Parts: sequence; C-alpha cells; structure tokens
Amino acid sequence: MEESAEIRDEADFAMSSEIIGRLVPFHILVDMCGIIRSAGPAMLKLVGAKQLIDHPVYEVLHFIKPRHLDPAKNLQDGLGKRLSVDFQRIDESLDSKAFGMAFAIDYAGAPHVFIALTPSVNARAFVERHGLKISDFGPADGSADLLPLLAMQEDMLEDSKKKSARLAAARDAAERLANHDALTELPNRRALMDRLSKTLVRSDISLLHLDLDRFKEINDTYGHAAGDAALKHTAESLREVLGQETLCARLGGDEFVGLVEGMKSEEELDALARKLVAQISETFRFEGDTLKVGASVGIATATPSDQLSADVILHHADIALYEAKRVGRGGAFLCTPELLQAQVRFQNLSADIRRGLGQKEFVAYLQPQIEARTGAIVGGEALVRWNHPGLGLLEPSQFLEEADRAGLLQQIDTEVRSSALDTLKLGDVLGTSVPKICLNVTTADLTNPKFGEFLCWELDSRGLDTSRVVIEIVETVFFDENSRQIIEACQALVLDGFTLSLDDFGTGHASALSLVHLPLSVVKIDRAFAAALKSNDRRQAMARSLVGMATMLGLDVIAEGVEDESDIELLQEMGCEHFQSFYLGCPMPQNEFFGWMSHRLNEDIPRQHAEG
Repeated sequence: MEESAEIRDEADFAMSSEIIGRLVPFHILVDMCGIIRSAGPAMLKLVGAKQLIDHPVYEVLHFIKPRHLDPAKNLQDGLGKRLSVDFQRIDESLDSKAFGMAFAIDYAGAPHVFIALTPSVNARAFVERHGLKISDFGPADGSADLLPLLAMQEDMLEDSKKKSARLAAARDAAERLANHDALTELPNRRALMDRLSKTLVRSDISLLHLDLDRFKEINDTYGHAAGDAALKHTAESLREVLGQETLCARLGGDEFVGLVEGMKSEEELDALARKLVAQISETFRFEGDTLKVGASVGIATATPSDQLSADVILHHADIALYEAKRVGRGGAFLCTPELLQAQVRFQNLSADIRRGLGQKEFVAYLQPQIEARTGAIVGGEALVRWNHPGLGLLEPSQFLEEADRAGLLQQIDTEVRSSALDTLKLGDVLGTSVPKICLNVTTADLTNPKFGEFLCWELDSRGLDTSRVVIEIVETVFFDENSRQIIEACQALVLDGFTLSLDDFGTGHASALSLVHLPLSVVKIDRAFAAALKSNDRRQAMARSLVGMATMLGLDVIAEGVEDESDIELLQEMGCEHFQSFYLGCPMPQNEFFGWMSHRLNEDIPRQHAEG
C-alpha cells in the first residue's frame, strides 16, 4: 500500500494508509481472491513483507473461529464476525494467537476485505522476540498495556528470585535442623534411618550401637552442661575413630550409632569397637575439671541378601548392646544367630510372665526364721514362686532376670507382697500368727516416692501393723547411683514403723559403710560365711568378725544357709541366735506353712528340723 493510497468505505469516508496504519497497525488487506495486498506496519515487522504481500491469506493466518470459515473459498463468510487466528509463519514455539474483525471495503476501485487484528495479551514471548514497542500497537489495542506490564513482571520476577533464594536457604536450614542433632551436629535418628534404608539394599553394612557409661553420674554431679560436654566428646571420638566418610549419628540421650559400609570380619569389628571405647574413655576437660565416661558397644551386620529393614538391623544392634552391658560395661558384643534365638526365648518368656501376672500365678512362699535357743518361729521371708500351668512350680532363677529385663519385676514384687500380707492376715485369723513377714524390695521400690505410702495402705486395708513387716534390701542397692535417695527412703520407712534388714551381709564392697549409713535393725549373714564352718578356720574367722561387728552395733543377726547342728552351735557361740535355711525349713506355700507351724507348736520341740 503506497503512502498516497486511500481507502474508501461504503459511506465514502476516505482515510490515508498512514492513518490506518497508526490506528490498526496489525491489519491485513485481502482481495476477493484471498491474496494479501497490503498490511499494517506492526504486521510487516512481525512477519515480513516477503512472507505477506502477494501470498494467500490462508498461508499466513490459520482461522480458528469461526470454525466453518474457509478463507481459500469464501473469506466473506467471516465479515462482521469476531475472528480468532494464529500467525502461521511465526515460530510455533511462541504464542502467536490474535483476535480481530473482518470488514468489506473498497480499495482502488475494487472490493477487498480489511482484517483488523490485535495480538493476544498473553503474547509476552513474541513481543520480546520481535522487539515490539508501544508505538507498534494501536490506540484502542488492549495489548499495548503488555509492555509496561512486562517491565513490572521483570521487577516482580527479580523480587521472586530473591525471595526464592531466601526460602531455599531457610528450607536448607530447616532440613539440616530436621536431620541433625543441634548439640553434636551429628545426623539424628531420622537421617540415620533414611541412609541405613538406602545402604542396606546395595552394600554390606556393620552397625555399631553404643551408649555411655557413667553419663548420669556426670550429669548429676557436675550438671547438664558437663553432660553436654561428654556428648560432644563422644561425637568427636566417633568421627576420629570411624572417619569422616562413615555416617556417625546420635539417636538421642547418650546413644550413638556408627554405620560402616563394606565387608568386615568379626575380628576387625571387635578391634574397631574396642578402639572406639578406648577413645571415648579418654579424659576430657570441663571448666577446670577432668572428667571421664565409658561406653559399651553392640554390633550388628547385614548384607543386601538378608533383606533386613533399617528398624530390624538397629534392633539387632540394640540386642547386642544389652548383652555387652549385661556381661560387663566397657565391652563390645556382636549379634549372632544364637543371641537372636535367645532374644526370641526372652520375648516368649516375657509374654508368658505378663500372662501369668494377669492370672495371679505369682505367689509368696514363706521360709521360716527360727530362734535356735528356744526353737520359736520369729518370722518368715516371702520368696516368689511361679505356679506355671504348664511347667509346674518355677523358682526365681528361672524367670526373675528376664522379668527384670522386661520391666516386669516391680509388678511381680507387688503381687508377692500382696500374697505375703494376705498370709500374715490369714495366720491371725487361723490362730497361727506369724510374728513378722520379711519382704524384699528393689532399687525401683526405694526410689519411688509413693512406695512407703502404698505399703502402709496395704497394711491398713488388712488391719496389720507396720511393726510386723521387715523391709529387706541387698547391700548392692546401697551402691546404686541413687544411694542418697535410697538412704532417705529407708529412713522414712523406719520412721513409719518398719524394720530394716540388710541381706547378704559381707558380700558387698563396703559392708561397714552400710552399717553406718543405713538405719538397720537386722543383718543377714550370707551362706558363704555361715555354712560348713567346722572344717574351715578362715570361714569361722570371717563369720566371727561379721557377727561381732553387727552385735557390737546392737543389731540382730540372722545366719542363712546353715547345713547342720555344728554350724548352728558355732554361730551361737559367736552371738548369732536366729537362723534361716533349708536345714531348718524350706520355703512353703501358705497352707503348708501354717500346717508346719501348727506341728511345731504342738510338738513344742526346740530346733525341730523340716523334712526336705
């Protein structure tokens, strides 16, 4: 279209091509044969004159709406209708959609179709690609707002990138916090389990599970800051011994894990574990003090063919750790098939104990305590027995250790105490009163602030007095890490009227200290010092020393495990009058015990020995 050309509509209103180009810069002028004869400046800029002028319109534009419109046959079918088109000769990867209208006009004395177009407002890509400006759009063209919008979007995009960077940094920090222990900076349980799950399917692994010895002692003595220092010392020891490439993690508390990849022999693992224990056991400094902790290690191994889960292999290492601590702290133990079988037996026995507790199968058997000079029954010690429906009568050695490990010992003790107090009450009703009942208590009982109150309630509910109950503790209880609390608990029980007895006197590490610190009334000399005295001068000397020490402090002495009359006579000469042994009377269930008492009372024979 030449600059001087004019277009005249039906109303004979003439406009120059320059004005039309400014008003509708994306227009196309098509003759009645469908050939493009002219185009607006913006259209020429987009497509180019060579690809527009004298080309069929359907090669340049793809008419989307109206759908029935076929520009190759009859373009006039689209006159006066809203058009939707694609620019076919623009890169297909760009948004090339446009909207417009078609009008019939008279150009150069011949009828033509004038197509006025405006690009899609989503045409950001092709606007940027072709370098369009505001001047390339018509004054009524809504797409003209696109350019300032793009500038705004650039600013928003820059802000968005900055915000995304900050969010990514925050996300990384949160992820690290979620997967790492804040104190030691080691990976935590979550990170360990994730890594372990992935490693188990592709590599042989060895898992070293350790926890600290004497950690609570440091916490209690020097404070939690010292405990934190011990944990950091342990983390550094792990890194140093296992190396930076090995995953070292803190499970929580004072438990740590090292994940070692690759095949290792049992000897290599044992040496590695012992090196780790030695490194952790090195002293470290805290606020001028030199502190030391120890460690025990449980080891478990697995290969991809084992198809073990992360939870299972960690459980195996935990089983080995328990065994390492059971046989002696500061060592290492490897989880073996035999150990796993033993664990299955333990689990089955634990379940059976729980069942037995529910069925009231744990009862008290009483073993009499006798005064040798008169033959009188001065009391009876309550000893636990399990009336198992399938295995018969089981003694403590057959289940107590497993019950303690399963956390069921206190429940058993509670059942036995209740059974023993029922026996004490029944004896009063039957007229064969037992003077005193001796009850064994544990560290867990003595560290329970409600224990004394509960025991008094049990007596009150049966109309029994505290003076008829002897609380018996073993000497090793005194050397628990809660010894101060235990001493205070013992003092409170004595103030409530209970009698306190020390069992296995002489077998602990500081028997004399026990006599000084505990409010004792009775000590029981272990059979190691009280049996077979006649043929062993050294044993006699030890027995004489122990009995003398106790009697000088005004304590009653009970000798356990005497085997014959000669033991009794020798101990009587030393000042011991009370005895408890199978020679004098075995542990008996409630009815048998009362029958045995009635027999002795009727016979009225001093030192009447029990059969069996």
